[in-house]
Amino acid sequence: MQLHLDTEDYGYDNRTATMTSLQLASWEAAKLSEITWTKAAIFRVTGVLMLMLVTLLGNVVVVITIVSRAELRHKHVNIFILNLAAGDLMLCLTATEQIPSVALGRWVLGPVACKLISYVQVVTFASTTFLLTAMSIDRYQVRIIMMHVYCIWRKRSDRQLFRT
Repeated sequence: MQLHLDTEDYGYDNRTATMTSLQLASWEAAKLSEITWTKAAIFRVTGVLMLMLVTLLGNVVVVITIVSRAELRHKHVNIFILNLAAGDLMLCLTATEQIPSVALGRWVLGPVACKLISYVQVVTFASTTFLLTAMSIDRYQVRIIMMHVYCIWRKRSDRQLFRT
């Protein structure tokens, strides 16, 4: 936090203004060091950390499995799953902003991080939603096409039974 003092209005010289801003900075640091951890804050931070750990481990395993096996890389369903895992990892990494916010009781990462993290979270949520929709449409189309092929095959086999 910057402190701006007009030396004419308040009658301070530059040395006093500098000392005042340093005193304010040290007061802010002292205020931050006196954080009291409530049970709710500890529970929330612990919950976020556990969810982040499980999300990180699970999605890293999915990514490594799909990338390392050639037969899994060529199926488009697995590409969808790989993209979902990447989106979950992005969400996991942007969820780290909650930890200092809960611990300190206020936003401490600055205005640029606020806008950037909010943007990444919105893009991640939107991409995850679109990917799930695309996967649902793909599965629906596969099911309908398979049913159509089965019906055509059955009609042909029924015709052959009646011809013999």
